[in-house]
Amino acid sequence: MISLKTKNWQIDNIDTVIFDKDGTLIDLHYFWGKMTELRVDEVIQKYNFDLTFFDHLCYCLGYDINTQKMLPDGITALYSRPKIIELFIKDLAKFGVVATTAEIEEIFDKVSDDFYKNILDYTKPIDSAFRFVEKLYKNNVKIGIVTSDSIVSTQLTVKQFELEKYFKSLIGRESCTDIKESGKPTIMALNELNSNPKNTVMIGDAPMDYISAKNAGIDKTILIATGQIDVDELKKTSEFVCCDLDEVEIF
Repeated sequence: MISLKTKNWQIDNIDTVIFDKDGTLIDLHYFWGKMTELRVDEVIQKYNFDLTFFDHLCYCLGYDINTQKMLPDGITALYSRPKIIELFIKDLAKFGVVATTAEIEEIFDKVSDDFYKNILDYTKPIDSAFRFVEKLYKNNVKIGIVTSDSIVSTQLTVKQFELEKYFKSLIGRESCTDIKESGKPTIMALNELNSNPKNTVMIGDAPMDYISAKNAGIDKTILIATGQIDVDELKKTSEFVCCDLDEVEIF
């Protein structure tokens, strides 16, 4: 068992850590910004939008072209894919476009297929997180990933950065019929790791990570401000918050 400590808090008796991926392990602004641009390109072509709507449609999906940042209160930050599609369809309706869930799903899937062929160009690590993973591994902690992104993307990311030996459970969107917030994907990871939720910490960058952990019986979630949401806002969700994982001591 290990303890995790910052100057503000301490968590004891931990043998398992489950990570979110985007915003926690990799730079989500770079990754999801490009994904959003490609999705909007396809939407514009399919529904014959004027190109001048490109920036606005990106904004609807939670990406600000001008700052090249994902919005902290954007739908990509707050929700899993089914809800994102539902809300985006409502936005399209404001332009007189009647889109179906199946149509947007098809667009998202097509973009994902093309995106993953060039994923190495769109993925940047969060160095403090990678250092932390290595420290956990050296302390014999069981480590997994639970993400709303696809399992293909997750596997490619782990392989790209030669992290296969560290992560013993990878749970992505296709791994479970229930969304991340339900807690079911996290329970799958706990089962694969043969771990007790009482001795497990979830590490993420958004409230959905906290919700996922809570619904899986994990009562300690560390939220880090390396994604879209700042420290003060994260403190409204969890008592265990930090700017990045370099702040967390393992002993």
